Amino acid sequence: MSTTEPTRPRTLAEALRTWDDAGLGELLRRRPDLALPIPADTGQLAARATSNASAARAVNRLDEFGVDLLESLSALPEPVDLEALARGVGQPVEVVRPRVAELLDLALVWGTEDDLRPIRAVHELLGPTPAGLGPITTRHFGDLDKLIDEAGPDARAVLDKLTWGPPTGSVEKAERPVTIASARTPVERLLARGLVVPKDANTVVLPRQIGLHLRGGRVLASTRPVPPPLDGKKVSATIADRAAAGAALDLVRLVDRALEQLGTEPPPVLRTGGIGVRELRNVAGKIGAEEHNTAAVLEIAYAAGLLAAVEVGTSELWLPTGAYDDWLELDLAHRWAQLVIAWFSGLRAIGLIGRRDSGAGTAAARERLINALAPDLERLLAPEIRVLALQALAGAGAGTAPAPETVVTWVAWHRPRRGGQFRDDLVEWSVSEAALLGLTGLGALASHAQPLLGAEPTADELAEAISPLMPEPVSEVLLQADLTAIAPGPLVRVVQDELSAMADVESDGGAGVYRFSESSVRRAFDLGRTAEQLHAWLAEHSRTPVPQPLTYLIDDVARRHGVLRIGTASTYLRCDDETVLTQLINSNLPGVRFRRLAPTVVVSPSPPDMVLSRLRDAGLAPLAETFDGALHVTGTPRRGEAPRRRTSRDFNESAFDLTDDQVKAVIEKVRAGDRIAAERPGDQGLVEPAAPAETIAVLTNAAESHSRTWIAYVDHNGTSSERIVEPVRVADGWLTAYDDTTNTPRTYALHRISAARAVE
Repeated sequence: MSTTEPTRPRTLAEALRTWDDAGLGELLRRRPDLALPIPADTGQLAARATSNASAARAVNRLDEFGVDLLESLSALPEPVDLEALARGVGQPVEVVRPRVAELLDLALVWGTEDDLRPIRAVHELLGPTPAGLGPITTRHFGDLDKLIDEAGPDARAVLDKLTWGPPTGSVEKAERPVTIASARTPVERLLARGLVVPKDANTVVLPRQIGLHLRGGRVLASTRPVPPPLDGKKVSATIADRAAAGAALDLVRLVDRALEQLGTEPPPVLRTGGIGVRELRNVAGKIGAEEHNTAAVLEIAYAAGLLAAVEVGTSELWLPTGAYDDWLELDLAHRWAQLVIAWFSGLRAIGLIGRRDSGAGTAAARERLINALAPDLERLLAPEIRVLALQALAGAGAGTAPAPETVVTWVAWHRPRRGGQFRDDLVEWSVSEAALLGLTGLGALASHAQPLLGAEPTADELAEAISPLMPEPVSEVLLQADLTAIAPGPLVRVVQDELSAMADVESDGGAGVYRFSESSVRRAFDLGRTAEQLHAWLAEHSRTPVPQPLTYLIDDVARRHGVLRIGTASTYLRCDDETVLTQLINSNLPGVRFRRLAPTVVVSPSPPDMVLSRLRDAGLAPLAETFDGALHVTGTPRRGEAPRRRTSRDFNESAFDLTDDQVKAVIEKVRAGDRIAAERPGDQGLVEPAAPAETIAVLTNAAESHSRTWIAYVDHNGTSSERIVEPVRVADGWLTAYDDTTNTPRTYALHRISAARAVE
């Protein structure tokens, strides 16, 4: 915040009018939700800044000490000066002053250092008992220490229990008025002296003034102006980077193998979304990974757009996408980087997999397990906590592996009002997932993870950072006499594909092991390879001579392969007249192909309804029959819908970032609105309807400053009236205010208030 000179503003709007463009620009950048729609003037800007929704966004992003300061300001009797606030949090003024300046810059507090006032939304967000203190009473107590001594030591013990909250206690219902002379029990002696006050027939509450006195002027028992330390063990930064790079390489392999498996045996999509537990266990067994790691691998691939639910006929299956083919063409570093960026910016809370659903819905729905790839894994809090967890790991320093519990505590200090236990769980999951992704090694943040701490990390930056640690792909293997092939490093993609076609992966790692068997060689033949091609390929890509057992295995399988043939045909046609079928084959019907299997039988890959339609168009009169030869009456052909591919949704909980030009445009509009308001002619006795936003701004500012306001109101019968009120709260389409005729607050519908003006 920047002001020309210290002033005593009466409202937040008045305070904002004294700010220079730099101060307003900083406010808009830190609270960009204030900019849309563009406020007409400073009054509207202040009204929007003091709304509960906007204030909650700002308060929820404060750290623990910032919230402590707001809580203390809300608890202390106004006016609060800087020294009183410092005493309330038990910190030196020098520590408190810069943090108060931040709250002023955020427009969560307004005023000057000798009169600091939190906006009304802060009081409502922090609740009626800030810091565990009770309500303020209007009674004048006199000498409090004397009253407490007169109540007796047993009454003082009751006060001690209420001092640090909660400020309420249960009592038996009193059947008679209590006076100092008639008081018998400790609570009655306190009631008689006003040291506690009745809240209802069975509850008493400690007034705020008494609580602050008993706390010695402290609002909070302890405060932490700086984040807790990130204690941990020291490791070699170089070894940590290498370990992280190894994990990154393993992740790429796991994603590749998992998607290849899903392409071969696509599992069905559950009715509620996601992949079933049995199917997940099957994929885990095939790729050689634990189930929870397999679930994370599938989730990362899904976030990266490499996996989607696709409709195939009447079923919906999990299948690799076209983006997976493009991903395979990238080098290892860029493949890894794409996975990391997808995880880092995604909304999927992977750690929820396998837990019970604690959300809304029926009891049965809440008891079901959350499956991998299920749609209800998205959580808006996940990206924010993920960023903070990595910042904590970075804050520990290079070569330091902080203990997980210290990371949890560090993040909790930075976001005390965000998520509670779920926030802590997200931190632990983020640390675990970072290790799986190869962002940490031996518990320490790797150097190639540093680009993620920038403003807008890109895959290219990450790939460039990890490239020096990635091994160069190789195109040769070492063939062993035990029918295995050892890959001394990651294989070139085309070599890996060919080797995987004829051998099974036995183990991954720095040196992958592939095993040849009768079934794996037969698989290569099924894919169209010949024995000569396999022999030639192995001789070309092996650093060692091809072992004789492997040569014998290939030749032996080749001799027995293809003795029995099987194929596919959607339609068959049979006719006792061979010439009819001969003419049909030579007729070249559009879109239909035929192949003769016997003199009286031909087959076609086209579906029966299409062949039937083409034959009838050609003037023939075929009859359709079922599999057992019975006559089949056909109806109108039906076509299914084109396959639909579901993609992950891209949400962003945080408000948008404003450009410098946008900030400038908002400030210019606000300044122009202020000039127009200043030049507006005074009231001429006519009540003209004002813009709703202007009316709300006037009422909100009046509620902040506890000032009387004139309003023009139209009731439900259409009767117009004017009245003077003192606004208390503006929210949810209603104004709550005191008027001059009653001592209780009344509510007014905002849409029925046609005009409002502050009363000087």
